[in-house]
Amino acid sequence: MKKPFLMAAFSLAALAGTLGTIGNLKAAESEAPSLRSSSLASLIKGIPEIQFETNFVDLGKTSGGETITGVFKFKNVGGGTLKVEPPVPSCDCTDSKVRPDTLAPGESGEVTYTIKLDHALNGQRYISVRSNDPKTPLVQLTMQIDYTPLYQLTPKALVMVLPAGKDEAQGSFMITRTDNKPLQIDRVTSSEKWISATLAPSTNQQANSNRIRVTLHRPPGPPALFKAAIQMWSSSQPDQALQTMSMSGEILGELAAVPPRFYWVLPDFGKDKSKYPDEALTKKVELTSVLGHEVELKNASSNIKGLSVQITPKGAGKKFEMILKFDELPQEFINGKVTVETSLASLPKMEIPITISVPQ
Repeated sequence: MKKPFLMAAFSLAALAGTLGTIGNLKAAESEAPSLRSSSLASLIKGIPEIQFETNFVDLGKTSGGETITGVFKFKNVGGGTLKVEPPVPSCDCTDSKVRPDTLAPGESGEVTYTIKLDHALNGQRYISVRSNDPKTPLVQLTMQIDYTPLYQLTPKALVMVLPAGKDEAQGSFMITRTDNKPLQIDRVTSSEKWISATLAPSTNQQANSNRIRVTLHRPPGPPALFKAAIQMWSSSQPDQALQTMSMSGEILGELAAVPPRFYWVLPDFGKDKSKYPDEALTKKVELTSVLGHEVELKNASSNIKGLSVQITPKGAGKKFEMILKFDELPQEFINGKVTVETSLASLPKMEIPITISVPQ
């Protein structure tokens, strides 16, 4: 009696195993679609998918040049239109752009980058790229860099001021080659015609440092702030400057304005001008003859709509008050200026930059 019972139990176990195997096979069949690549799934579903050839680049060690440029290539491997936002670098030393920013399925694009080598850089820099890829909305691109400047500038930036009544001003800076080899600088140029720069005379051709002398000449036009660049070149590398010195400063005239420029924020009292107090729509600028010469002012005007300009003498032709007043309310953010003609040979026309900010 026991044998039939054991055989029956064994048959039932075998049947259960068979059914289990069949069930596993069916389960495997039902899971097969999930094993397809995400790209294929995206293609079938009509959704975009961004795919970079690589998200990391090792730029190695370098000491020359002023910039490093490169590119990260990508492709829309999905089935929908891919839209890429402007890339965001992790530091001010890097500039990056994407092109194109809209890609149909199968199209390729690239993220270009330029790294400014104006100081030592060691480590990693990043670029964040966002898109409408639902699976990977953010991709981080990494650049490994080890940069030691071949040339060192002292100071790192040059600031110069041309005083009133002067036609030129002198300045200088030192340039040193950090590997102690000869400097090998043949010429120096300026971005502005009214700034000249030369290498100081040297009898030692093997020296690894030298002084650059800079002369700031009075430029044509009214006094103003300025920015410029001094570049150093070598005949062994004629197509690219070895180093660039950033330069900034101010050209002062015989007539000084206080303030010399201003940012005017209008309060929000609505659209009715009558509700604005006079002080909200009026500004005063003090004009003074710096060298004590008598000055005649005329034809004061503004290129800002609705802004009137009136000049009142305050002291024997040497001091004036300029009154600016809005006769009508400005409707938008404005960058403009006030201009006045003078009798000074060195300053026939004076300009005062003005920025107007209005309520939104």
